[in-house]
Amino acid sequence: MNIRFESTKKFEKELNKFPSKERGRIVQKLNQYTQLLESDVSAFYKHTYQPIKLELVDDESSLYVLKIGRDIRIILTVDEDPIFEQTLVTLIRIVKNSKLEKVFKGIAESLYQYELNS
Repeated sequence: MNIRFESTKKFEKELNKFPSKERGRIVQKLNQYTQLLESDVSAFYKHTYQPIKLELVDDESSLYVLKIGRDIRIILTVDEDPIFEQTLVTLIRIVKNSKLEKVFKGIAESLYQYELNS
C-alpha cells in the first residue's frame, strides 16, 4: 500500500518557523515513523496517541498525535483508502507540547462536530 501525504497551510507555516537544521530533523523523524505504515502498522501506532478521548457515535477517530521530540508534536490523520490502495496521512498542525491539548481539542471539535454533538 502506498503512502500519500497532504498538509495544511497552517502545518507548512508552523514547520517553516523552525530553523533549517531542526526542520530537517523533524521531517526525518516524520518519514521514519510513517515508513512503518508500509512495514509494521502496529509499530507506527505505538508512536501515536490521542490526548483527549473522542467519543464518536458512528466512527473511530483517525486523528492522532505523533511525538517528534521532547517538546514537538505533530497532529495528523491517518486514513486507509482501500479503493486506491493507499494510506493518506494528513499533516494538520505542528505544536509545542504545552499547547497540544488545546489545539488537539479544537481540531477534533472541528472535524467531528456532528458526531460529538449528537
